[in-house]
Amino acid sequence: MDFDFGEISSGTDLSAIHEPAALFDALPSKQQGLGYLRQVQAIVLERWSARRDETDLVVKMNTGTGKTIVGLLILQVSLHDGAGPALFLAPNPQLAERAVVEARRLGLTVVTDPANGKFRSCDAICITSLRVMFNGKTRFGLSDSESPMQVGSVVIDDAHSAITRLEEYSRVMIPPTDAAYEPLMQLFEDDLNAQSAATVMDIKAGERGAVMRIPFWAWQDKAAEVLKVLHPLRTTPTLEWVWPLIKDHLAACEATLTSDGIQISPPLPPTQKFPSFVDAKRRIYMTATLANDSALVTHFAADASTVARPVVPDSAADLGDRLVLVPQELVPDLSDYELRTAIASIAVTDNVVVLVPSWPRAREWSEVANETVSTSGDISAAVTRLQAGSVGLVVVVNQYDGIDLPDNACRVLVIDGLPQAASGSERREATALRESNTIITRQVQRFEQGMGRGVRSREDRCAVLVMDRRLVELISRPDVPSRLSPGTRAQLGLSRKVARSLEGRPDVTMAGVVDLIRKVVDGAEDFRAAARNALVSVTYETVPLTPAAVHQREAYDAAVRGDYEAAANAADAAVNAARGVMKDDRLGGWLAEKAAAYRHATDPARAQAVLAGATAYNSSILRPMSGLAFKPSRPTRRQAEAATQYLADRYTDGARLRVGVEALIADLAWDPGRTEEAEQAWTDLANHVGFSGQRPEKQIGRGSDVLWSDSDGNHLVIEVKSGAEVPLISKRDINQLGGSLRWAEQTLTGVTRIVPVIVHPSRTVERTGTPPAGTRCVDTESHSKLMASIRAYATALATDGQFRDPRAVQKQLVHLHLNGPEFATRYGAAVRVESS
Repeated sequence: MDFDFGEISSGTDLSAIHEPAALFDALPSKQQGLGYLRQVQAIVLERWSARRDETDLVVKMNTGTGKTIVGLLILQVSLHDGAGPALFLAPNPQLAERAVVEARRLGLTVVTDPANGKFRSCDAICITSLRVMFNGKTRFGLSDSESPMQVGSVVIDDAHSAITRLEEYSRVMIPPTDAAYEPLMQLFEDDLNAQSAATVMDIKAGERGAVMRIPFWAWQDKAAEVLKVLHPLRTTPTLEWVWPLIKDHLAACEATLTSDGIQISPPLPPTQKFPSFVDAKRRIYMTATLANDSALVTHFAADASTVARPVVPDSAADLGDRLVLVPQELVPDLSDYELRTAIASIAVTDNVVVLVPSWPRAREWSEVANETVSTSGDISAAVTRLQAGSVGLVVVVNQYDGIDLPDNACRVLVIDGLPQAASGSERREATALRESNTIITRQVQRFEQGMGRGVRSREDRCAVLVMDRRLVELISRPDVPSRLSPGTRAQLGLSRKVARSLEGRPDVTMAGVVDLIRKVVDGAEDFRAAARNALVSVTYETVPLTPAAVHQREAYDAAVRGDYEAAANAADAAVNAARGVMKDDRLGGWLAEKAAAYRHATDPARAQAVLAGATAYNSSILRPMSGLAFKPSRPTRRQAEAATQYLADRYTDGARLRVGVEALIADLAWDPGRTEEAEQAWTDLANHVGFSGQRPEKQIGRGSDVLWSDSDGNHLVIEVKSGAEVPLISKRDINQLGGSLRWAEQTLTGVTRIVPVIVHPSRTVERTGTPPAGTRCVDTESHSKLMASIRAYATALATDGQFRDPRAVQKQLVHLHLNGPEFATRYGAAVRVESS
């Protein structure tokens, strides 16, 4: 008998279903495996449904719990509610493609082109990447276009990774080869030299670590001239994608100079330029690892009152099983080479993925890596191969999100350092906020994002190995767990229990650690039971938003409206929140520079006063036009007592002392891309051994890179050239040391001795250079000797808490020749001039 079931179901109208869970059940074309919603999905959808008319909502779900399906169902129901068109924005094209596959598994109608009529008529969800909307030539239309495309509901997937992308899409870099570069340099070179002539010289010489901001007063006062330079070039490849976003408020932008060129960027992403996003009735931000959602307020201009109350499931325990290990804490004498070799042995049978921040770090893995990938296409292809079968050890350069490595694609994940700040403004911010709560939270979130690559579902498992001394120091901080999402915090707690139980055991060798990793890789029952128990009672938490966030966004929005008085007042409120409520002076100083920039438009004198005051609590910001006087700092205690006090204040126990010193040694390495970190590390090293360390050139724009002083009047005037890639000390560098020595002789009082020191791989000066009398050079050989002594110093003092005993510290200072009169002679070689 012939029977058509369509005849009796023809009255069923899916568009009449307004509850996402009910819609899922009714979808007629779901593929096999999608028979029912997971409990976590159903709970989240129910809670979203009750709040659906709130414009900005955050949905938090662990990786692998099906948040893409949740986002798609929210959009489909929004179409039924009349809140369309519906748009799904993924962080990159690869993730957009995966969302399309998921939508088609559900049987939803989707398109990938926003110009498609089905999207505009609300008959299909449009799935595309974030950049398709947020660019200066957006197909959705800008605020000054006649008819921007209407969007009713938008889902931002992986909102945590979208934040940094928004910054990238709204800044422009003008390289030295660009036609605009030289005219701009001519406009601002005098202003830059007034800040630091030495840094300008470093940038011109190609030093990648050097960075400086064009003073905001010069930038604003010369905005008309800048416009004349840039406007004729607005359609060139350099400017065309960003110019429409910054042209109307160029004076409010920040300009930063590096060896790569001149970067121009707004203080925050100009989301107000995108009416399709701004006017959407529903904006849903989906995230797995963003513990603090303040960046959604600053970068997307989201409503703080609703963002502060995210939609979450009842439990956060639906994570895969992870064990985080720091092999070099378990086996302290293990070298990086030995660790990489041991990890490579695991990759013979199981896929291992290594995340590194840079190509120099990737090259350290070259002997054991099967593949090294960095571009988007190469990474995507490598991930496909990993998911398909055995590849071995794959090194991924500077990609910490947007990669799915489920199950056997990655059983061991190595995080060998965190991504380094890439743009000039990011590098300035990283320096200015060094060790502040803000930068620590940001680093912890990036670490958590990296960890998430290896576990993509509740049934998955992965061993996470941590390398890089600074990263090890970061995760060993006692305040780090509070900055992690609850699930990751619980897993890190389990990992620390494992580490504590292994302390002092004679069988804790790298071979033993590999055996432990194998238990994770093989899914041993005792490991999986312990991992499940660690998560059993974990729930999501609501983390208060950063008090300064709302004021920061208010300040920027007021500035682009032209209301600079309101902008300055809001920026002042951000400073007060940072210093008062948050107790973060470094952040307060950084925000005060921005407040002064807004204030300059209405009250230049007051702006300079704000800036001058802010330098007292953050010396890494712009210096006021009148300059700053250098205030020498000398320890009031004898060297051993000063060192003891510093170490006791900084480190809670011997283990943290060793970790901290290893991180310091890592920053002291020869690296052209990390000269800023090296200068700071030389300053910190002074304090570790009882000197007072300062950075005069950084603080006032004159003097040496680093100045060491002890209580007896011994001074080391240090020029740090740790990024030098030439075989000789150049005339420019040795002359710079001579100028710094003369500055010290004219500035310092109570001097017993001043020794000029240059840190450079070579101790030989090119023949046209004249080294100051008595110059010592920390060259490659001397550097190695010093690092060995610093490590020995920390190892000895870490034992039984001896770093708290001035007598024990004095003994080590004398034994290792780290005391004031001997230091330069012991660890600095006499320089020689190249023979003619």
